[in-house]
Amino acid sequence: MLIGKFKEKHPFLFIILPIIALVLWSDAFFMYNSVSLSSKNAAPLYYWIAVFFDQHRFWSVFLGFFFMIIQAYMFNKVITDRGLVDRTSQLPALFYIVLMSNSFLLMGLHPIWFANFFLIICLDKIFDVFDEDNVFLEVFNVGFLISLASLFYTPALWFILLIISSLFIYYLVNIRGILASGIGFLTPYFFLGLYYFWFDQLDEKVAGFFNFSNLFSDFSYSLTPINWASIGVIGLVTLVALARIFLGGLRDKPVRIRKRFQVVLVFFTIATLTIPFAGKLIHLHQAILMLPLSLILAHFFQENKKVFWNEFFFTLLILLIIVGKLARL
Repeated sequence: MLIGKFKEKHPFLFIILPIIALVLWSDAFFMYNSVSLSSKNAAPLYYWIAVFFDQHRFWSVFLGFFFMIIQAYMFNKVITDRGLVDRTSQLPALFYIVLMSNSFLLMGLHPIWFANFFLIICLDKIFDVFDEDNVFLEVFNVGFLISLASLFYTPALWFILLIISSLFIYYLVNIRGILASGIGFLTPYFFLGLYYFWFDQLDEKVAGFFNFSNLFSDFSYSLTPINWASIGVIGLVTLVALARIFLGGLRDKPVRIRKRFQVVLVFFTIATLTIPFAGKLIHLHQAILMLPLSLILAHFFQENKKVFWNEFFFTLLILLIIVGKLARL
């Protein structure tokens, strides 16, 4: 009865959660030599990380696992502190770990772990400080953080749209907000461009960045029957959760909570619509979806009073993940 336990605050959950994660990552630790990192066309800040840790694959798996645990606790704190689930709940962390452990292709020190780290901080700032007086400084900061995320995982640059959408949601959209977000986003790229210019690489890097000719040619993702079953279970529960939350489930919530959920919906939409732009990195792009999806599922299971169905669908998902891992052995 994990769902019921993780709805409440128990000290032992801080021990149980890493144990669950370790079980779900056991195949990666046993087969760490199969976990490869690609430095080809890697984002600027990720290239040397991929080169180094592809030669040290155990540490690649270990650090990926460590980052997942840290991000799960970070994410849980952001969600509970902002009132999107009960303050005592550990469900956001549980679902983040389970969903991020669903695919062997996510295990290792992939760029998505760095991107998600910055995107979690972005969500925290959007949820909270967009209500403060010094909002445009924070808009700049969010743009800056999204830019840093894109320097590790290039498709994250599309989340500049999240800032603009959030300004509309919070009724703060104006030229100052748009300029602040744009300047924040461009600042890291300005210094990166200066670095490339200094070493006479600017023309080459700019040409490579804007070369979209092969963007969709590598858009392929092979799935096993177990993968399809997992996607079917997650997809079915997600559709029900979205309907329950956004078609009346927020009616009695305070305005600030409704706005935060609207931000989550925009995040989920952007992550979904930008899947084709991931190209060869499509197997990593699913991790971007896991952030809003973890919150959506955590809120749904938190509010759903039908204990049997909560435990049934969660247990089914865990079993599918385990069967997929056993089939890989």
